[in-house]
Amino acid sequence: MNNALIAIPGHSRLGMLSVFLAIACVSACQPAGRSFRVVESEYREFGDLFSRADTVRFDASVLIGSMDFVDISDQGEFLITDNQSKAFHVFTASGSHVRTITVSQCNPEDGGSLASARFLEDGSVVATTAYGVYAFNADGSCRRRLLELTPNRPSFCEWRGLLYFLNASLRPPKIHAYSMESGIIEDYDLREPEFPIMAAVSRGRQGRSIACFERGIFYRYAESVDAEPLWPGSELVTHRPTFFRPLRRDLASTDDMGARVDDLVELLRESTNLNGIFKLDETHRLVAYKPWRENALNIVNMETQTSVSTKTDLSFILAQHGLVYMLGDYEVLPSGDVGNQMLEVWRFRSFEASHGDVAR
Repeated sequence: MNNALIAIPGHSRLGMLSVFLAIACVSACQPAGRSFRVVESEYREFGDLFSRADTVRFDASVLIGSMDFVDISDQGEFLITDNQSKAFHVFTASGSHVRTITVSQCNPEDGGSLASARFLEDGSVVATTAYGVYAFNADGSCRRRLLELTPNRPSFCEWRGLLYFLNASLRPPKIHAYSMESGIIEDYDLREPEFPIMAAVSRGRQGRSIACFERGIFYRYAESVDAEPLWPGSELVTHRPTFFRPLRRDLASTDDMGARVDDLVELLRESTNLNGIFKLDETHRLVAYKPWRENALNIVNMETQTSVSTKTDLSFILAQHGLVYMLGDYEVLPSGDVGNQMLEVWRFRSFEASHGDVAR
């Protein structure tokens, strides 16, 4: 599973969110005069929030080299980004193979790393690589390369017929609203990072830096304790989990890669790494953290502005339709051969946490 992409040659995938004290962060993130409050999330055990529901086994006639990113359609079809075989695989809800899509169908010269791929509401697919962004028809055929979008934008989501791409590498960072018919129709400037070096190297969980809900768009930012809304309302509410430890300094400015890696590891030990945002359902956003050698979640009910946090030793890759999908073992086939990696499905139980939330 991809927890983060750190732009340091030879270093493993790590995650890091440059964060500082929640109140200071919220104050800095919003225009002067806007009210805000911080909600402390109640802690619950993972088993109190999720129950085991199912196991998904994928057709072994098509072997998945690596399960790097997973999306699921409203009809329950799975779209799996397989960077090892340079392909995107579509499976039914029960795990039967439907089709395999390759970037070479749109651009034979694109041999870059695959980043993420999502179903659109009309059943078509948009996929991103290190070199381009591509649209495929519902039958898997190439629709076109989206040349209006520069490459290396792995995080995007669909909202009311438009695609929203997060471009965290720009200064200031931007979100681009994109129409399949008209191209880029609007750019949204985000705030300048407080810790610019960490913002540059901290990429978060691949493809999971932005999530679209009916009520609006939330994105991961390199200095937020919680996901931030693209369009804040009159009152901004941020939710802080009990385990959250803010970053208090930037990564050292040095050309010595060894020294930078050592400093990065030290920062990861000192602070909590927010590395992804998921649309658990239309009401609940799931914010994923990676404290040092732990997996932690904060689940926010956006209607009631209540939240709970939890930790787990399971590795999850997808949260959608009220379900969380964990990476499981490889299936052992009746022949004794090893098939594809399975997904363990856990069902979310709604919570009432009013007694545990403290507004500040």
